[in-house]
Amino acid sequence: MQPRLEIEFLRSDPSKIWVKACNEGFAGETEQYINDKLLQDLTEQLSGFPKSNLDEVVFEVGENGSPCGHCILKFFCFDSVGHTAVLVSVSNDNSCVAKFTLHFEALFLDIFISSLKSAIEIGKGKSELKGINAYTQNV
Repeated sequence: MQPRLEIEFLRSDPSKIWVKACNEGFAGETEQYINDKLLQDLTEQLSGFPKSNLDEVVFEVGENGSPCGHCILKFFCFDSVGHTAVLVSVSNDNSCVAKFTLHFEALFLDIFISSLKSAIEIGKGKSELKGINAYTQNV
């Protein structure tokens, strides 16, 4: 599997997102009703991310453990050099939970943000954050 995070947005009454994500070993998805402003806030917070290696951006919809599912995306730097990742935690309406980390590069984040902004502007769209294989260290 190619590591990735995908958010599909549809403006309606109420608006809805579909979140799908996977890394080399795990995958999960959820469908959530959302206030459009939350997605707009996410794009603003991710613009210029990371500003430092301590920078974090958290996006949360629904409640962990809820029978209606949830989505938590925590963008962070996992080392002092500024390599980036997103911790993905999603559950569906059956309370099946997937929680894993997806590593990505800054260029792919810029493309993802641009795509999200476009989807918000036109009221629908699919945005993909392409991931990379997790870094390995030779010891």
